[in-house]
Amino acid sequence: MKYSLYRFIDVFEASAIYLICFASNLLFIYVQTLTLEVPFVLETFIKSIIDYQLMINILLTFLIIVFHYQFLNRKKTEISCRILVGDTMANIIIRYVLNSLAIVGFSFLLSLLLNLYLELNAASNLYLVFIFILYIVMSAGQVKKE
Repeated sequence: MKYSLYRFIDVFEASAIYLICFASNLLFIYVQTLTLEVPFVLETFIKSIIDYQLMINILLTFLIIVFHYQFLNRKKTEISCRILVGDTMANIIIRYVLNSLAIVGFSFLLSLLLNLYLELNAASNLYLVFIFILYIVMSAGQVKKE
């Protein structure tokens, strides 16, 4: 991570946000597969939350968009300094995309291990990975100097 825009705290923050998205999706799937003997009121409450699963997942993925936007705005000065010392914009963008994909991949692997442990279908988290990759590619256009 020597030439990366990401510092340790940024990697930790991004990983945490991705893991929250993956974990919430897994939690919804896990609750749907459970057959609990619970009172009617609790059962209707859980079903009403599950009805909004898509909306909650979209709102949580919106956090990813906000993170990337804020991250790139904080790093504009650093990008300008890197260009001044001889780095190219293309190299900065490529490293940003590769580092972001590595963070998503790491978070997905952790969620995949949890999927396997809970014996759940990993397809829905795979959909989230494709959405996150799309976000990363779109945010790469925001990598620019001041």
